[in-house]
Amino acid sequence: MDVPFNEVMKSLSPGLVKTGCLQIESSFSAYDTVTLEKGFFFLLVINGTSSVNDIYHTYTLSARQLLVVTPSVQVRLTGKSEDFRCICLYIVPDYFDTLAVGQLAYNQVSSYIGNFRLPIFQLDKAQTEYLQKTMALFTPQLEKMQLYQDGAIRHLCSFLLLQIADILYKKNRDTSGCVKRSSEIFRNFKRLLVHHYREQHTIQFYADQLNISTTYLSRIVKHITGRTVCFHISELLCADARKLLECTDLDVKEIADQLGFSDQSVFGKFFHRKTGISPIRFRTQKDRSKNV
Repeated sequence: MDVPFNEVMKSLSPGLVKTGCLQIESSFSAYDTVTLEKGFFFLLVINGTSSVNDIYHTYTLSARQLLVVTPSVQVRLTGKSEDFRCICLYIVPDYFDTLAVGQLAYNQVSSYIGNFRLPIFQLDKAQTEYLQKTMALFTPQLEKMQLYQDGAIRHLCSFLLLQIADILYKKNRDTSGCVKRSSEIFRNFKRLLVHHYREQHTIQFYADQLNISTTYLSRIVKHITGRTVCFHISELLCADARKLLECTDLDVKEIADQLGFSDQSVFGKFFHRKTGISPIRFRTQKDRSKNV
């Protein structure tokens, strides 16, 4: 069973629509596949192990590790051990952007995001225990607050993000603890990309939205990630195409339309260039593997 974490979190805690905290072990069996997507997730492993995969790699999460997932990434937790236990904070992207300290935490993981690696950090015992105590404060009890609920959530989120930023800064000594303009532009570019990659495939759109030149945006993205703007756009399009081909019964033309391609032929050439096979062949191979 594939369980979208943010949807389950909302159903369990309808009052905390901006953020929520949930002990995954209490709601998901070891056989469930838990999907983390379309949000900021800070997942702290308390005990046991679990496999986690994105479209590039498979990793093993173990005790005292912190996984950070950003909106441009989709990951799945599978193969959890029977003693697996974690606590995970989910923050809606639009709410995250209103938190003044959010960029400080994002700055510490941007190098991982840019190089298409999942930000997974090994913490020591004291860091794990302290972080666990902070995350445990996000409970349904917050829903009972009326006048000051939003303020309490905002302060808790800010404190947690500063705590995480401080922990990661000590691990990333070569990463600045201040928010550089280039890092802020890159964060805003990634935010725009998540919202518009289906209909906007050119660098000009993103540069215009950020009020900078295409040359400046290209230089920043290349410096931080080692990749071009077009590469980042195409990676999201390809990941989405794979998901639509594998998980829906939409035909190739419908998928091409949804992803903003001018026609099926252009989409087919794009997909073949990225994966080495045609969309139809990709779907056929996936169907065969499911039936094995």
